[in-house]
Amino acid sequence: MEEHHLVLDAPTLLALRGNKQVSGLVHYAHGDEFLRLCVPVLSLVDADSEFEGIAEHVGQLDALGVVPLDYSDTVDVMKLRHAGLPLGCAAAVVAARGVAAGYEPGAAVATVAPHIYEGLGVGVMDLNR
Repeated sequence: MEEHHLVLDAPTLLALRGNKQVSGLVHYAHGDEFLRLCVPVLSLVDADSEFEGIAEHVGQLDALGVVPLDYSDTVDVMKLRHAGLPLGCAAAVVAARGVAAGYEPGAAVATVAPHIYEGLGVGVMDLNR
C-alpha cells in the first residue's frame, strides 16, 4: 500500500479543541501506518497566535508531523497570503502542492474550512462531513 499525506491547516488545528471529526482523524492516523498527517510550521504558528497552547498540544501528538518550510516555500506562502489567503491556509496549500520538502506530490488539505481552497488546485478533505 502507498502512503497518503493529509495536510492540516490552522482552522483544523484550532478544531482539535473539540471537533469529533478532527479528533477522530488524528486518532485513526495514530494507528494507520499508511496515513501521514502533516502540519506546516506556519499553520501551527497561525493557529497558536489565535489560541495559545495549540503548538504544545500538537507537539504531544505522535500522529502529527510538523514540517518546516524553506525560503522558497515561505515566498510561495507569502504570495498566497498577499492574495488574501489566511497564513495558516496558505502554508497548507504550499505543502499540499508538494513544494515543501518531504511531501508526496498531490497531498490533500484536510480541513474544517473547505471553502477557502476553492480554485486553488489542491485536493481537499472536508472534515465537516
